[in-house]
Amino acid sequence: MKSSPFITDSLLLRCRKEQANQLQRARQQFDPASLEDRKELSLLVEQAIREGENYTSIARGHAHLGLTERDLSELLGPEAAIRERIDRFQQI
Repeated sequence: MKSSPFITDSLLLRCRKEQANQLQRARQQFDPASLEDRKELSLLVEQAIREGENYTSIARGHAHLGLTERDLSELLGPEAAIRERIDRFQQI
């Protein structure tokens, strides 16, 4: 399955930057902006998974950004957890 790109370079860069700074920020004041960026990424990926994508196809569709399955796992958690969340909310 070929994924068409839906994650922007800017969003991915912001999320990677936030991840890189996560340990440093542990002792700093909460930053809601970076949390919103990761939430946006999570919602986009969740929608793609609902439409039949998976981390592999999403990474392939965004290879021009350097996005990998590992990036998705590190930024959002395991794909299985996203699928479980989707299933749980569909049952409600």
